[in-house]
Amino acid sequence: SIEDTLVVSGFEIVGHIAHLNLKECHQPYKSIIGQVILDKNPSIKTVVNKLNTIHAEYRYFEMELLAGENNLITTAIEHKLKYCMDFSKLYWNSRLGTEHRRIADLVPVGSTVLDMFCGIGPFALPLAKKKCHVHANDLNPESYKYLLKNIEINKIKSQYITCYNQDGRELIRNFTGQIDFVLMNLPASAYEFLDVFVGLFSKREEGMKPPTVFCYHFADIEAPKAFTIAAISDKLGCTIVPDEVHLVRKTAPKTWMTCIRFTVPESVLYSESRNKRLKV
Repeated sequence: SIEDTLVVSGFEIVGHIAHLNLKECHQPYKSIIGQVILDKNPSIKTVVNKLNTIHAEYRYFEMELLAGENNLITTAIEHKLKYCMDFSKLYWNSRLGTEHRRIADLVPVGSTVLDMFCGIGPFALPLAKKKCHVHANDLNPESYKYLLKNIEINKIKSQYITCYNQDGRELIRNFTGQIDFVLMNLPASAYEFLDVFVGLFSKREEGMKPPTVFCYHFADIEAPKAFTIAAISDKLGCTIVPDEVHLVRKTAPKTWMTCIRFTVPESVLYSESRNKRLKV
C-alpha cells in the first residue's frame, strides 16, 4: 500500500495553471505527478511546484515547471472580477476568496480604506466596486503593474481607487486625510509594520478618527486568538481589546492564519514615542 505521506492530496488551480506544494518524498515522482494532472484535467495547460525559496523583498515563492507549457501569465476569476497576473512574480492564493468577500461585506460604503499590501487587488477592487475610496499600495512593481491592468479590465472607476508603488509605512506616514480602515494582509510580517501607528497623529489636526485595522497573522494552533492578541499588543506597547479575531484558515498542522480587527488606541496615535510611553 502507498503511505499517506506519498499521496498528493490536492492542488490549487489559477486560470490554466495547477499549483502544487510537493513534499520531499514526492520529489522523485514530480514529473510523473505533473503529467498525470495535465492528462486528467483538459483545462490545465501548466503544472508548477512551489519551492521553499521566498523572494526576500517582494515575498513571492519561486516555482519550478513540472509539466506543460512554460506560461505563467494567467487570469483568475473571483466574485465576478477578473485578476490578470504573472503567477511566477507575485503572490496570489485562490483559497482566500471567502476572506476577500468577508472584508468587502464588513466595510461600509463610502469608507476610506488604505490597503498597505494590496497585491493585484483582491481586497481593493471589490471595495472600490462598492464605492469605497481605496488607496491601494504594493511595493512589488509586478503587482503594481497588474493592479493597474485589473482596474482597467474590471472597469473600476478612478474616483474610487488610487494606486501606489511604495513602502507601506511611508504611505501611511505621508497620508494627510482621514483613514477609516487599514488592511494589512501580509500574515508573515504585517505586525512588524504596526509601529507606524505610534505617534501617527502627534503632528496632525485634532478631530481625526482613529482607524480600524484588519491585521493578518500566523498564530499557534493551540490558542490562535490569544496568540494573535498578544503579538499585536506587544508591537503596539499596550493591551489591545479587539472587535474580533477571525480564524481565516489552517495553513499548516500547527498554524492558523488569523485576522484581528481593532481600533488603534488614541494613546498610541498621539504618543511621542513608544519608549516614552512604555516608561510612563
